[in-house]
Amino acid sequence: MAAGTYKNGVQINLVYQAAGLLADAAPVGTVFDEGGAVDAPKSTSLTSQLALGELTGVAAGRYLGHFTPDAEGRWTVVIQDKNGAGEVSKVYEVAGHDVDSIGDAVAGIDTADIASQLLLTKSALVSSILVDCNASTSDVKSAVIAQASSLYVAISDVESAVDLISSPASVS
Repeated sequence: MAAGTYKNGVQINLVYQAAGLLADAAPVGTVFDEGGAVDAPKSTSLTSQLALGELTGVAAGRYLGHFTPDAEGRWTVVIQDKNGAGEVSKVYEVAGHDVDSIGDAVAGIDTADIASQLLLTKSALVSSILVDCNASTSDVKSAVIAQASSLYVAISDVESAVDLISSPASVS
């Protein structure tokens, strides 16, 4: 599984701010796939989202576009305006997951169901010991205590794993 910030198959938005706030830059984003080859179908002309009369202030010269990667790996976009000034590039690390998909997976973990399964396992272990053990009551009691201790350690490990999974993401 590749490490990345962006998810394979999910649209990546591009934003280009033209040098000198040019309102007629007509930038083009050339997309290079994970193998470093130009992916012409994904290359795009970026457009302004504002009407010609609205091109003032900080929005002047801002152009938007997008592409959707179709494989995991390192994707690069080089954006160049028609005037030959202001070339920029950005690398996008694409993986099979992103923060949203990881969050959805964590939210889907049902800790109550895990605890229920562990209790059923404990009950099955105790029943198995009682059926299989043809020893004295003190031997059965010792065996049950040993199994319960092992199960307690397993439950503690699962609780620690659930706490780790459900902790907020961080970047360092």
